Amino acid sequence: MLLHEKMETFPFSNSEKTVINYMLEEKVRIKKQTIKEIAAKNHTAPSTLIRIAKKLNFSGWNDFRDAYLDEVSYLNEHFKDVDANFPFTDRDDFSSIASKLMHLNNEAVQDTNHLIDQTNLYRAVKLLEKTEDIYIFATSGNLLIAQDFQLKMSRIKKKVSICTTEGEQLFAASNLRKDSCAIVISYSGETNSVIKLAEILYLNHVPIISITSIGESSLGKLANIQLRISTREKLYSKIANFAVNASICYLLDVLYGCFFSLHYQKNLNYKLAVADMVESNRTSTSDIIDEKRKRMTDD
Repeated sequence: MLLHEKMETFPFSNSEKTVINYMLEEKVRIKKQTIKEIAAKNHTAPSTLIRIAKKLNFSGWNDFRDAYLDEVSYLNEHFKDVDANFPFTDRDDFSSIASKLMHLNNEAVQDTNHLIDQTNLYRAVKLLEKTEDIYIFATSGNLLIAQDFQLKMSRIKKKVSICTTEGEQLFAASNLRKDSCAIVISYSGETNSVIKLAEILYLNHVPIISITSIGESSLGKLANIQLRISTREKLYSKIANFAVNASICYLLDVLYGCFFSLHYQKNLNYKLAVADMVESNRTSTSDIIDEKRKRMTDD
């Protein structure tokens, strides 16, 4: 749940709600206002603002204010000219739809890049490096995206497992040892089946890398490392998961790319050697992509 959503739904007192409504209305303008100024404008005491922060599980007013401003800043960036839920309408022709979806994908990738915490990314990649048994848990279309990551990793001799059989993921989670690693993908971070398996992993001391939306979630609380994806789509009211899919795909590509870079030359040499052995019979009439034609020209 996003912080501003929690602010809107939390059962505050009347005086506290007045402050919350003021914050939601003023947004970034509260950055230059002191706690005393905000309290005075809402005819209350600074202690009311501190109490609000505590109720929302922050250590104090400054931490709460900074988290709120960070979220406002994120929501104000990108996606200004495109609706992630309905990127095109029935009035758009095919060319317009293609253009708008290109713009949506670009926005989703930029949005995701902005959310990358470099410390968490480093920790995630190093965890993958030292772990022999990597398992990905996801549902529906996210499983298909995860399979591409699995394929990439397998081609540099790094085993990644995915359970695609419905109802078996809980058993797979139960069987993982604490020296394993789990990547758990969930947009909301609140899917019942995902939370159940994450709880099993947590109790078994299996490190969890969560890939989920911004804000507080049950999955995020259980994860050792959190990686954030673009958070612009509604859960159901949309044409398709265009932005979420682009975001997850990009983030998994970043994980793969960074993992590859840890032993760049070794991975490159191995991948090219194997590809040359198993794919050398592939040809094309295009000089751009046909490698045999390129070699003959170079010779």
